[in-house]
Amino acid sequence: MTFRKPGEDNLQEDGRATLEQLVRWRRDVRRFRRDAVPDELVQRLLRLADLAPSVGNSQPWRIVNVQSSAKRTQIISNFEAARSRSADAYAGAQADLYNRLKLAGFDAAPVHLAVFSDRSALQGHGLGRQTMPEALDHSCACMVTVLWLAAREAGLGLGWVSIIDPAEVSKVLDVPPGWRLVGYLLLGWPEEEHLDPELERHGWQPRTPFETRYSETGLDAAQPSGESPKAEKGSHGSVTLVGAGPGDPELLTIKALKALQSADAVLFDNLVAKPILDFVRPGARMLDVGKRGYKTSCKQPDINAMMVSLARDGLNVVRLKSGDPLIFGRAGEEIDACRAAGVPITIVPGVTSAQGAAASLKVSLTNRDHARRLQFITAHDRRGHLPQDIDWSAVADGAATTVVYMPKRTLAELTEVALVHGLDPMTPAIAVANATRPDERVFISTVGAIASELQAADPDGPVLVMVGEALRYATIRDAAEQAEAIVAALDAMPGQS
Repeated sequence: MTFRKPGEDNLQEDGRATLEQLVRWRRDVRRFRRDAVPDELVQRLLRLADLAPSVGNSQPWRIVNVQSSAKRTQIISNFEAARSRSADAYAGAQADLYNRLKLAGFDAAPVHLAVFSDRSALQGHGLGRQTMPEALDHSCACMVTVLWLAAREAGLGLGWVSIIDPAEVSKVLDVPPGWRLVGYLLLGWPEEEHLDPELERHGWQPRTPFETRYSETGLDAAQPSGESPKAEKGSHGSVTLVGAGPGDPELLTIKALKALQSADAVLFDNLVAKPILDFVRPGARMLDVGKRGYKTSCKQPDINAMMVSLARDGLNVVRLKSGDPLIFGRAGEEIDACRAAGVPITIVPGVTSAQGAAASLKVSLTNRDHARRLQFITAHDRRGHLPQDIDWSAVADGAATTVVYMPKRTLAELTEVALVHGLDPMTPAIAVANATRPDERVFISTVGAIASELQAADPDGPVLVMVGEALRYATIRDAAEQAEAIVAALDAMPGQS
């Protein structure tokens, strides 16, 4: 899931992320970039956090901005000692996992904040504290939560350190005796972003269903005496993988349209054409989980976790993907995640980009005189490199039409290797950017030249490349139409003396 960062466009028209986006982004950050956080931004966030509610309006939090490197070093030593002592509480595999979990933020996080609860605070006149004196500490936790959300809205992350000796921190920072440490906070730009907690990703402890923490009580004549009421398990929602097609909204299937209009939440990719989002039912939650090529993006495990979590909350979730979800759409991973979680899942296929591009060109990909096989390949693997297991003899087959998905970064390497394996450099090749959309761009060339031409043009948006003799008719017709258009334009020009 991608949120706003400095220098990037915001997701919302009003320049703000939604509250749900802020909450769902897991806030406990352990790894930070070393980039500085401007002092004025830190002050703004702290002043926002200072508006948090508190018992009796007591505002008991006391925040110390630890800027001294010497004091930071002492506190880091405190953490390491406490961490070593805590390890004794675990054994076996749990101990091994505990020792592998690292908190790298101490060294990299540019801002260190120690938050204390002033137990001697006179403000508020003791309201609410006679019966629950710990409400002062709870109020401080409310302030930290507000700070977390404000930091996330600014693109920052926050880590709350609890493996630490409070008395030692108080001594190092020389605070008044009545101050009790609530948390030591690390603030900075996150090295990476996730929707699921790091401890869950590493197998320490998964999140459990909401129903295990919620119960209802009231008048129930059928409830046997002496027996405590039990929370009923909530009904599961469902997930529908929906293909949005290549971009033209009119290429949506009727089934896809029905799914969008009945969705409670829609997780959509960055490549989904914006006009298609207008078909989503008003009031549905819209969550941008797009993967932006070679940029900071929402990771697939995060998307899986969010999809399952929303469904477990009883929502009808639509996972909206450009093209067809079953063609280079990572549908397999999402299907497996839903099945493992016991979440019902259905799939609505879409028009894949190759079909949309061919339709725009009015060319058959399977011309029976020139193509006995149609093959789709991807131009990058999990690492963003050209896949090593491509069947190059199949790509070089002159009687096949090959459609290359996601070719921008590796097309030059792909065509070079294909030529080495015998593909004729004069084989027609057509690159299509933003197929079927108003800003569609078509580049008609040959295998030997398409990579350099595409690189020079550097089109925005999704691109695919089609290769094969079946495309020759498209190139001939396009050239003829261009020539006719040029002649018509010249004839229409006023005569020159």
